[in-house]
Amino acid sequence: MIVNNEIPEPFESYSGEGPYVFVSYAHDDQAQVYAYMREFKKVGVNIWYDEGIPAASEWVEEIAHAIKKSSLLVVFVSPRSVNSKYVKSEVGFALSEDKYILSIYLEDTDVPPGLALCLQQFQSINLSDKDWIKTACSTMLEKLNFSFAEIKEEVEEEPNILDPGIELWKLWENVWNTQLDRGTNRFKQDSVRTTAKIPNDSPVRRVNYDKPLTPSHSRKIPKSPGRGKTRHPLALGVSVDKPKPVQDQEQEKYYEDPGVGTFSWIPGGQLSIVVPYVDETRVVKVGEGFWLSQLTVTQDFYTRIMGSNPSYCDPDYHDPEILNNMGELPVNNVSWLDAVSFCKAITIMGKNQGTLLADHEYRLPTEVEWEYACRAGTTTDYYFGDNSNELHMHAWYKANSGKTLHPVGLKKPNPWKLYDMYGNVREWVSTSFQNALLNDSEQDEFRISRGGGYMKSAIECQSSSRSTNSLTVRYRNLGFRVVLARVPTV
Repeated sequence: MIVNNEIPEPFESYSGEGPYVFVSYAHDDQAQVYAYMREFKKVGVNIWYDEGIPAASEWVEEIAHAIKKSSLLVVFVSPRSVNSKYVKSEVGFALSEDKYILSIYLEDTDVPPGLALCLQQFQSINLSDKDWIKTACSTMLEKLNFSFAEIKEEVEEEPNILDPGIELWKLWENVWNTQLDRGTNRFKQDSVRTTAKIPNDSPVRRVNYDKPLTPSHSRKIPKSPGRGKTRHPLALGVSVDKPKPVQDQEQEKYYEDPGVGTFSWIPGGQLSIVVPYVDETRVVKVGEGFWLSQLTVTQDFYTRIMGSNPSYCDPDYHDPEILNNMGELPVNNVSWLDAVSFCKAITIMGKNQGTLLADHEYRLPTEVEWEYACRAGTTTDYYFGDNSNELHMHAWYKANSGKTLHPVGLKKPNPWKLYDMYGNVREWVSTSFQNALLNDSEQDEFRISRGGGYMKSAIECQSSSRSTNSLTVRYRNLGFRVVLARVPTV
């Protein structure tokens, strides 16, 4: 196969079961990179690369899978590669999977601050270094041999590999007929469904009229997921056991990080998750307390760390309050990988500056942690109750946002002093309810975002609201907040 100005592929990408290296590079550097890959291959390094196929929709399925299985990622750094969204995504995913990264600098390159912070914890090699190819090969072979020993040990200790999803997915045998019955019943109900009307004398004029009239005590049936909704079993109808007050006495309620901002202490507790369409409740524990940032990450803060601002800028901004506080708008148009890279970068920055709490790290909250913190001990639709007419005091959403983002922290917080949980931007989380139910960290290409958004209706801003997108997707209503938590012990 000949691609990119008749540059031939050096060899077939590795497809065996042994340990291998994933090579990331800009396609404009193809000729140079291919020459070095041949040298690596000669000493016995197994190499997976994209074989010159331009990354597109296949990136998530094929390349992400290859990175997950690799022993380390080798990235060829150049001005072309640091500006390549595909290279940045590959590095970001490797970081999220805690892969070792070897950086090989093809030439002097100004690396964006956030990426530089993430890569500085790993070994780097420059083409001007003496015997750089020998050093690179030695590093790769060392990592591959270590991985091979791990694989051999796992095979000896775990000869029978079980499907981690079998516990959850076995439920669907019982669910199937129930879904069909409910789908038929709901089709009949939709034709006669009435809609809620707001009284004429109410002070709130802009409300959501799509919510059906149902008794407040009745069990809610979730809507069928449409485009952008999760294909995993949903976790709606969640209730929260109030945390023990003794935890508040053992821990300060707030923590001021000199670089990141103010965090609220979220004490440990548990979430009772009702699996939809199945009369079954799962209890998921939040075993350890954690710090959660009171505000979503702002555009100013993100730019200061990562060196650029990916946010969508609305050309119709005319509100003086917004114009004077543009930097305080939540960062948006960020992918899940962007958010993970940001958390890695500020963790490294905190360690370097000596401001990070010992044995702690910054990361995205899990879905369990996010909803547990959002509810703050409540079991109603919103942490303030079931009346959506009060939402305008707590969130920027479709009825009051004017179709624009607003500076963070202007609305009322929840009882744990967390702002904007229901509006402005939806928030990426690290792992899903599915991972918690299965006690498993394995994920596919999809990631969850929680909370409401400035273009969402009131019913889409409830504590249980969630959506699913690819880990590489970017939208102007997607942002995130960070957790400061103890590094888990293995």
